[in-house]
Order: sequence, then C-alpha cells, then structure tokens
Amino acid sequence: MNASDIASLVRDARSCRRFIEADPIPAELLLQLVDIARLAPSSRNQQALRFLVLSSPADRERIFPFFKWAAALDWAGPQPGERATGYILFLRRVGAQTAHDAGIAAMTIKLAAAAAGYASCIMGGIDRPGLHRVLGLSPETEIDIAVALGRAGEKIVIEPLAPGAPVAYWHDADDVHHVPKLGLADLLHHTGPSR
Repeated sequence: MNASDIASLVRDARSCRRFIEADPIPAELLLQLVDIARLAPSSRNQQALRFLVLSSPADRERIFPFFKWAAALDWAGPQPGERATGYILFLRRVGAQTAHDAGIAAMTIKLAAAAAGYASCIMGGIDRPGLHRVLGLSPETEIDIAVALGRAGEKIVIEPLAPGAPVAYWHDADDVHHVPKLGLADLLHHTGPSR
C-alpha cells in the first residue's frame, strides 16, 4: 500500500447519507470495526471511549429520529429503504475529554469500512438527551458522536473549490451529492520571508 492507495481510500470514505437498506452491513463487521478503532491513538492513552453497536431493524427504527442529517441541505434525511443499517455510538463518562480521540476513532472506522466496501457518515447532529433516554443509558454516560454505516446508496463527487467560494455541499437534479474541496495550494500556509 502506498500514499496513492491511502488517498483513494480516503476518497472512498466520503460522508454518505443514503444507503441501500436491503443490503445490511453484517453485525460481525461492525464489531470488527470497533476492534480496529480500539487500536487507534488515544490522548494520554486514556482509552476513555466506549462503543454501543446497534444494527437490528428494531434498534435502527428506534434511534433514527434522534439524528440530524446534512445540516447544509434543506433535506429531511434518508427515507425508508435508504437508511443506515448499522450505527456505532461513541460513549464517554460524564466530563471525559474525548474530542480528539473520537475524531481519530471515527475516521479509523470510516477508512476500515470503506476498505470493506461500506459507506459511512460521522454524526454530530444528535438529540443527545432524547437518544440517551430511549437507550436507557446511565446518568454517568454521555453520547459523544456516532457513525452511521451501510452499503452506499448515493454517488458522491468531490468538486474543486475556489478560495472564498461557498463550502456547502449540495445535491444536483439527479441526487448526486457534490462536496467542494479546496486544492492543496489553497491549504498550505507560508510564513513570511526569513531574516
């Protein structure tokens, strides 16, 4: 594997919000993804994250209303038949600082899922009190983020983004999901002349 292979895998791991519900992600693969994520770096090696894996149709139906999909779009979210078939919820004890760990673990899950042929979306827009209540979590437990997973049910295209142009993603008339990204030269910061 080389840097080009990694770049291709990252492109394949784009956020996907429409899935093929008739082709569910295997529960065993969801557990394998958590097992891979536990190997990822953790700040001060605290390993403060815990994971709740949900994939049964009843669990998916129960938790779906607590997620907000695609804040940049005027869109109610995926419809029946195009919803995620697995969720990995990231949990932590109240007050634990896990922001960096959660991001690292979530991207690790996304990359491993993409390598296995599945799509995913990191979910930060969550009705945490409502989901906490419906799951019956203990008062000492907080919900951090979640990763929704399944077989991709939409096409995602990366578009060039000019500096200063709107960064919002969009769907075209064919429901293709377009994601604008700055080029490398636009992201590199240069210091002033050396003295």
